[in-house]
Amino acid sequence: MTTHSQCEPDNPGRRDLLLFGAGAAVLAVLPASFAAAQAPAAPRSQSPHERTDTMGFVTTKDGVEIFFKDWGSKDAQPIVFHHGWPLSSDDWDAQMLFFVNQGFRVVAHDRRGHGRSAQVSEGHDMDHYAADAFAVVEHLDLKNAVHIGHSTGGGEVARYVAKHGEPAGRVAKA
Repeated sequence: MTTHSQCEPDNPGRRDLLLFGAGAAVLAVLPASFAAAQAPAAPRSQSPHERTDTMGFVTTKDGVEIFFKDWGSKDAQPIVFHHGWPLSSDDWDAQMLFFVNQGFRVVAHDRRGHGRSAQVSEGHDMDHYAADAFAVVEHLDLKNAVHIGHSTGGGEVARYVAKHGEPAGRVAKA
């Protein structure tokens, strides 16, 4: 009778194949990545308007101060980021930096009771969250915006589109 050690299987397992595949993918990408790192940076195309990065507050109809970030050229395609519970707009910084460097205008806000927005005990429901997002969008005069939400932010986006998605041209995608 032959016994096999569990540490030394006769055939490669799924984990071994995945590790091999990941290693092969990294090795395949390394030469191109190295060449790109050595190449001189391409000049960035300038938009007709300068990029402006601002942060500020907007006051909602029920008097709550909502903090927002607005980065990029004001004439660029806007992307609005809606954070999850109990996060803040800061949790989107990596994505915002990526997209602003691709030429988009990026906006994120702190939901009421989160981050730098007013810490209130009332209005923690999707109708208020959507109205707060609308106050930011209206204040910044965003048109044809793409809305991206994570967790609770996804529910906020759905309610925002249902309540404030019209007139046509206000929301590009959600």
